[in-house]
Amino acid sequence: MFDNNAVLEDRPDRPLLSRVADSMFWMARYVERAEQIARLMKVNTALLMDVGDLAPVMQTRQWQSVLEVARVAEPEPVKDEAFTQTVSRYMAFDPLNPASIITSLSRARENARAVRSEISAEMWRAINNLYLSVRSVETRQLYEEQPEEFYETVMNGAMLFAGIADHTLTHDQRWHFIRLGRAIERADLTSRIVDYRFSAMSDPQFNLESPLRNIQWMSVLRMCCSIEAYRRMHVGDLEAVHVAAFIVFERDFPRSVFQNVREALDSIRSIRQFTAPRSIDPAERVLGRLNAELEFADPDTFTKDNVCEHVRNIRSILNDAANLVTQTYFRK
Repeated sequence: MFDNNAVLEDRPDRPLLSRVADSMFWMARYVERAEQIARLMKVNTALLMDVGDLAPVMQTRQWQSVLEVARVAEPEPVKDEAFTQTVSRYMAFDPLNPASIITSLSRARENARAVRSEISAEMWRAINNLYLSVRSVETRQLYEEQPEEFYETVMNGAMLFAGIADHTLTHDQRWHFIRLGRAIERADLTSRIVDYRFSAMSDPQFNLESPLRNIQWMSVLRMCCSIEAYRRMHVGDLEAVHVAAFIVFERDFPRSVFQNVREALDSIRSIRQFTAPRSIDPAERVLGRLNAELEFADPDTFTKDNVCEHVRNIRSILNDAANLVTQTYFRK
């Protein structure tokens, strides 16, 4: 007897329109970027307070490493304003800075508005309220008086949006493009934090005493939201290589590079199964190889001499995967 239901079950879902998939992907990336930049700024601000009277050249190097992670050039100097204040304002509110918090949230909101009928009402309210809040006079005053509170507001708003997306959207192609964008952005930024902080700490100018070096590596863990998780596994150990290996390889920590590569692979595989189950997705192949390398890598092979090389290779592969996603799903 002919079973219509069986035919329907075997038939793949229709692919999303490329513009919808594109907006879902980049909406998630921009929200994640805003959260990560806010956390970077918050931790770096607190770090410079913790270390006390740090030499001006070292303070400048600290802020330069933030700009390197964000992949933006130094802002133009402002008369009668310290470099710290110039960078902070540049990363928070400069609309011409492609990595600033306000730019990231503005682009996330634009993408959300473009697919408003495809996302939940709660998602739209969350991103719209966060964007309007950051633009408000009250929030600007909060930034001037308590910058750490401002960064905390952005971080919490971004995490709220991610949680709402996970709990109000059907876990279909739309959700997987959101998850894919978030995972690639997080893995990329996390690997950049490890790379540039490790490079900065290897600079002869950073010949710090042990307590100050420990504070520096604690700040790296805080930038990756992982200090408590790391301490549970490595009590009293702040060896630089162990910190880097945890952030990159730890399979049970949701913000590790490996965990996010695994989530990206799972989502691109699900998208392919939704749309063309018998085909081979180029991005899936690239992420699959990277996932296997990370899963079966020996963290003990991480040394001070090769950490940066390893994470730069990861970043290159992630960039290739993101480009392949664009070519396969967005350029139709």
